[in-house]
Amino acid sequence: MTGSIRKYVAIFISALALLNTWPSAALAQTAAGGLFSIENHAGFSDNHVAHVTSELETGIRALKALGVPLRTEKFPITVHLKRGRGISRSYHGRGPIVLHRVAGRRSPIIHELTHMLAGYTWSHGHWTTEGFASYMQDKYGKDIAYPTRRLPHELMRLILEENSALPMLEVMRDRRRKNFFGKGNLWHRFLAYAQSSSFCKYLIDTHGITKFLAIYDKPFEEQDFQPVYGQPAPALVTAWHTHIHAQRFDLDRARQIYRNIRNFTR
Repeated sequence: MTGSIRKYVAIFISALALLNTWPSAALAQTAAGGLFSIENHAGFSDNHVAHVTSELETGIRALKALGVPLRTEKFPITVHLKRGRGISRSYHGRGPIVLHRVAGRRSPIIHELTHMLAGYTWSHGHWTTEGFASYMQDKYGKDIAYPTRRLPHELMRLILEENSALPMLEVMRDRRRKNFFGKGNLWHRFLAYAQSSSFCKYLIDTHGITKFLAIYDKPFEEQDFQPVYGQPAPALVTAWHTHIHAQRFDLDRARQIYRNIRNFTR
């Protein structure tokens, strides 16, 4: 691949190293032709394409290690690399994946991959799916990506201190992006993403991934918090806030991010 290639180039990623012990026969069949088709629409360098490839491989390994049931029927996944500062997306996990900000290493590669492979039911809501995708990006990705940039709890601390927090139970009820997760109010959209990211991180780090997966991608009314966590949703939200307030954070970077987004969305 050279810089003179202006149109997209499809490359197929060998999955043999990833799938030596993978139990899914369906995935093994797909792997013969490649798990991903990366379409380079902007003449990105070999290094950039290799970086995206590496992040995708890392994401699969991490999801598998966590025991997340993967939607292997999504393979092969097409990944479009595009210039500019557009919004990266995976169409609520339906695909394809479209990535922007690749050159600046700020692309949510693992975030969007998580939507594809862990599942995303738009009509069920957004807080677990968006929160978990951000958790995966922050923990396993090399790119420092929106919305939390590896600072979910720090941002949540500022949100609480500034009395900006959205009612979390209402965020958890939002479906089809009708309310906070929609594009009508960009500030509310950021808050919904940031709060969901922090809350999911708290639930996973404090109570474990198995319990979290028991409520993942379900409508709020079907998320059985009491049997799973031993307490109802309002009590979990209170415990999460208490946890955030109890931490000692260096808030300088988070404060700058918070202010920049607040000013941009006014």
